[in-house]
Amino acid sequence: MELSTQVAASTHTRVMRATPHRYDLIATDFILINLSFFLASLLTYGVFDYDSVINGRNLALVVFVNIAWGWLCVYFNAYRWYERVRMEQQLSKVFKILVFLLSFTSLFYYNVLHEAPYTPFILLAHGIALVLISTGRVFHRLREESPFEKFRYVIVGGKAENLRQLFKAFDYCFPGSAELVGRFGNTPHANVANIGKYHDLKQYLLSRPNIDKLIFFHSDLTLQEEREIMRICENQFIDVEVAPRETTLFPRTYKSQQLGDLSILTLKEEPLTALRNKVIKRTFDLVVSTLVILFIFPILMPIVAIAIYREDPGPIFFRQERTGYRNNVFRMWKFRSMRINERSDSKQATRDDDRITRVGAFLRKTSLDEFPQFINVFMGDMSVVGPRPHMIKHTEEYARIIDTFMIRHKVKPGVTGLAQINGYRGPTDEIWKMEKRVEYDVWYLENWSLLMDIRCVVMTVYNAVRGEENAL
Repeated sequence: MELSTQVAASTHTRVMRATPHRYDLIATDFILINLSFFLASLLTYGVFDYDSVINGRNLALVVFVNIAWGWLCVYFNAYRWYERVRMEQQLSKVFKILVFLLSFTSLFYYNVLHEAPYTPFILLAHGIALVLISTGRVFHRLREESPFEKFRYVIVGGKAENLRQLFKAFDYCFPGSAELVGRFGNTPHANVANIGKYHDLKQYLLSRPNIDKLIFFHSDLTLQEEREIMRICENQFIDVEVAPRETTLFPRTYKSQQLGDLSILTLKEEPLTALRNKVIKRTFDLVVSTLVILFIFPILMPIVAIAIYREDPGPIFFRQERTGYRNNVFRMWKFRSMRINERSDSKQATRDDDRITRVGAFLRKTSLDEFPQFINVFMGDMSVVGPRPHMIKHTEEYARIIDTFMIRHKVKPGVTGLAQINGYRGPTDEIWKMEKRVEYDVWYLENWSLLMDIRCVVMTVYNAVRGEENAL
C-alpha cells in the first residue's frame, strides 16, 4: 500500500515529455518537392498556368504527388527522431523515395489521367527534387548542433566497454542533448558517478528524480524487483530501455534481430552479402574495367611496353600469385617495374630499392603499373575498389600478428582501396601501418556503398595527378 501511495504521488509531480518530431525537416521537404514540379513546369513549358493548378488535371497531380511523397516518407521512416545516420545513407533513402515517387506518378498518369506522362517534364521534376532535397538535407545537417530535446538519464550496471559504446552512440545520435545523471552498480567505473548499488535503485526512483530515461545493462535484482521498478518508471513517465551487455562479446559490429517476441544479437551482415549489392558492384567493375581496357589500355600499352623494354629487355608484364577473395590464390597482372630478380615473391619494394628501374619508378609513382590489373577486374579475380592483395608470404605473416587481417578477404581485392586514398599505400615496414590499413579495409566491407566506390576512384585519380609521398 505504501508503494502505491508513493507512486501515485509521483505522477502528480512529473510531466510526460512530448514526443519530438522533425517538423522543420518535414516542412522543408514538402516545400522543395512542390518547388521542383513548379520549376520543371517553367523549364519545360516556359510558363506556369496558375488557373490550371487551381482547376482540373494539374490540381489532381499536385495533390497526388504530395500524398504519395508523404506516404513514402512515412513508409521508409524518413523522419525518425532517433535516426541520425551517415549523410550518405540519408541521401540514399531520399533517392530511393524519389524513384518510387517517379514510378507512382507515371502510374497515376496512365490510370487516373489516362494519358502518357510527358517524359522531359516528369524526369526533370524528379531530378530537380533530388538535387534540392539532397541539398536541403546537407544544409540542415550542417546548421544543426543539437536538434533534439534534452533529456537526463541513469544507467544500471554495464561493463566499462558497454558504457563506452553507449556514450559514443549518444554523442553521435543526440549531440549535446543527453545528460548522464549517474549509474547504479556494485562495481564503480572510472569517470562515471556511482549513485548507489543495485538495491538502492528502487528508493531512488521513489524519490521522484528528475530523469527521463533508465538504461538497463544488468542488475542482481530479482525478476520481481525489476518488474516493480518498471512499474514505477511507467507511472513516472520514465522511459526504460534495455541495452545488451553482451555486445562486448562481438569482435566487430553486430545487429539486433527479432524472432517472434525475442530479440537476439548476431554479427552484422556486410552489405556485399546481399545479392543486389553484389550485382551492383560487379556491374560497376565490368563497366569501369571495360572502358579502361577499350579506351586507355590500347594507348598506354605500346608506350609503356617500349619504355620498359628499352631500359631492361625482358617481359613487359609481371604476374605474381596473390591472396584474393575468400583466401583463394590468383595471379595478379602489373607492368614490370623491377629488374628480374629472385626476391620478388618475398621482399616488398622499399624506398631507393636497387631492383626498381628508372621507368619502373615513374610507373610506380604515377600508379600506371597497376593498370593491367583491370584485366583481373574484368576476369572477376579483383574489383576496382577493395583491400589491396598481398603476397602469399605476407598474408601468412600478418594473419599471425593481426587478429582481423583475414576478414579483409571476405571481399574481392581492389586496384585501389579506402586505405590507399587515406594515405596508407606503399610498403608496410612497420606493423602499425598494416594495422591501420586493415582497419580501413574492415570498415570498408562493413559499410560498403556504390557512392563509396565512386569516391575512392575519384580520390585515387586525384592523388595520382597530385603525386603521393608514399608511392614507390
